[in-house]
Amino acid sequence: MVGRYDGEYKDGVAPHAWTGSVAILERYLTDGGRPVEYGQCWVYSGLVVTICRALGIPCRSVTNYVSAHDTNRTFTVDKYFDRDGNEVPNGPDEDCYDSCWNFHVWNDVWMQRPDLPQGYSGWQIIDSTPQEEAESVYHCGPASVEAVRRGEVGFQYDTPFMYCQLNAELCHFQEEENSEWGFIRMASNQYQVGRKILTKNPNRDDDEGESDMLEITHEYKTVDSSSPERLAIIASCRGYQRLQQYYEYPDRNFEDVYFDLMDIDIVPYGQPFDCTMNIQNKSHEDRTIWCVLTASSCYYTGAIASRLRRAQGEFIVRAGQREVLKLHVTPQEYMDKLVDHSMVKVHAMAYVKQTRQAWSDEDDFPLHKPRMQVQVRSQPCVGQECSITFSFQNPLNVHLTDCYFTFEGPGVQRPRQIRFRDVKPGEFVNYQDKFIPRRHGERRIVVTFSSRQMDEIFGCTTVNVRG
Repeated sequence: MVGRYDGEYKDGVAPHAWTGSVAILERYLTDGGRPVEYGQCWVYSGLVVTICRALGIPCRSVTNYVSAHDTNRTFTVDKYFDRDGNEVPNGPDEDCYDSCWNFHVWNDVWMQRPDLPQGYSGWQIIDSTPQEEAESVYHCGPASVEAVRRGEVGFQYDTPFMYCQLNAELCHFQEEENSEWGFIRMASNQYQVGRKILTKNPNRDDDEGESDMLEITHEYKTVDSSSPERLAIIASCRGYQRLQQYYEYPDRNFEDVYFDLMDIDIVPYGQPFDCTMNIQNKSHEDRTIWCVLTASSCYYTGAIASRLRRAQGEFIVRAGQREVLKLHVTPQEYMDKLVDHSMVKVHAMAYVKQTRQAWSDEDDFPLHKPRMQVQVRSQPCVGQECSITFSFQNPLNVHLTDCYFTFEGPGVQRPRQIRFRDVKPGEFVNYQDKFIPRRHGERRIVVTFSSRQMDEIFGCTTVNVRG
């Protein structure tokens, strides 16, 4: 497959439009082995599951929420900002390409590892998403899940890279003229990376909720980030060049102002939202604070797409007092600037003039789209035509154009794309189609809806087909 992350998919299929592996494999065979366009991490992973299981290798997809990509082996994800709060691309030396993905999907395969000590067989990580090149080939793994959990970064293959995706520390640096190397480290959240690790529960399907998710975070990392394993890794990697400055903080004795960027959990697509920053002066003196609050659309890889809104200023917080700053963003400000997954990144930064206290934080969240309802009203039987209905409501006050449904179900319906008319603002869509099941038993049907203005509307249902 060909990976693409810029949102331009007109000459292929958008990654979010695939509903399964069959259509990808069929296109690959039909085109004589030409790479299929386009995929991203979850598409690669789903395809690997199909291929591995066809070969008899037990395989599962694994999703890591807040996944680090450390490119300079510091076991940190580093971001640099100038004095005005603008990010410095690639760092001051043009050698930092670190990123923090909102999520990343790889695969676990079950196999023996005779090359490792006893206890490291079982689930092994492989990652088919091209990220790091070795010997002119993009590959990753197999890395023992148990080795990653224990921090045994000396074991093959690519264990340090996988360990970092789950345990790296986030580091923000601000330009500072009084610093020896031109930047000072701001407060960072070392507990954010590898926030939650999930796979599909093999014994449950949930078409409406999330009960078929199986959390396996404990298999990948220890709960206590100060555990001996993590401390040993940090100690060993301190030998890397320049690493000392990453783990050294400024003197925290002078930090007497508390900052907090409020998490935004759920914002319905098409609704406004507020970015909120809390400030509390815990000292007995007034503090002069400069701060900036920015909302941007972003790709799921963490890369900024477009700035939505920004506010900055300097003000005084009296001794013992609190302040609340808000940045209000309307649908008109974000609708035409969103990219895949409709992710928004909020970045807050503050600097206390009297004490040189520096602070920075980020919050990424998706705008929630309506879920499609999929209903099969009659009893499906092999070889007999059956009706299926797709329904959802357009949450926007604009027309949806260039619309189409894509649906498939193994043993029920081969991958199929259906062109659909324009959808009016606020309209409740109720579309009916037909299919003829080919195999009996429990079957799952997956449906997506896409348009120029909004995509990734998803729905699924499970049917029991009679023989």
